[in-house]
Amino acid sequence: MKTKRMAMSTVAGLAALTLGLAGCGGSDSGNGADEAQNSPAASESAPAGTAEGDDQSEDPGEDEAKESTQDSSGEGLSAEADLSKESPTISAEDAIKTAEEEVGNGIVHGIELDWDDRDQAWQYEVSILEGNTDHDVEIDAETGKIVEHEQDSTDDEEKAIDLNDPMSFDEALKLAQEKADGKLIGWKLEYDDTVKEFQFDFDKDGEETEVTVDTDSKRVSVDD
Repeated sequence: MKTKRMAMSTVAGLAALTLGLAGCGGSDSGNGADEAQNSPAASESAPAGTAEGDDQSEDPGEDEAKESTQDSSGEGLSAEADLSKESPTISAEDAIKTAEEEVGNGIVHGIELDWDDRDQAWQYEVSILEGNTDHDVEIDAETGKIVEHEQDSTDDEEKAIDLNDPMSFDEALKLAQEKADGKLIGWKLEYDDTVKEFQFDFDKDGEETEVTVDTDSKRVSVDD
C-alpha cells in the first residue's frame, strides 16, 4: 500500500507540474505579443493614418504658408481698373519718395500713373531734374519696386510740383469730371511750359478724352 501511494503521489505531482508549466507558457506568450506590438519595429512599419503615416503627409503648416503667400501677393488692380474709384497699393507720395531716394537731390517736376502694356502692370513715372540731368524713374504701383531709371541731359528749367498745393488730386478730378465722364485710365501732374497742371485720361465705350486742369487758374480744357 505504501509503495502504491507513493507511485500515485508521484503521478499526481508530475501532472501538477505539467499543468503549471503549461500555464506559465500561456502567460509568457501573451506578454510576448504585447511587447511585439509596442516594439520600435512595429512603429516603423505603421501604416498611413498612424503617427508615422502622418509624418509622411504634407505638413498643414505648409498649406497655411502657401495661402499666406498667395494672399499677400494678390493680383492688385486689374488692367480695367477705374482710377477714380480704385487706388494701387503704392501711393503717389510713396512713389515720389522712392524716386527721390534713387536719384538723390533734385526737383520733382512730374508724376504719372498709367497701365504699362509691356510689363502688364500699373506704373508710376516720376520725373526729377538734378542739375542738367533729367531723371525718369518708373516704379511698379503694386510692389513699389523700381522698374527702370532713365537719364537725359537737358537745359530746361523746371519747378517743383505738389500733390496738394495749390490744388489736390481730388479737387482737380472733380473739375475734370464736370467736362468728361467715363473710366479714369490714367493721370499725371506736371510742370509744363510755366504751368502746373493735372491731366486726366478718361475712357467711355472705347472713346478716350483728355482733360487738363490748371492748378493755379483752375481753368479746364478738353482734348478729345
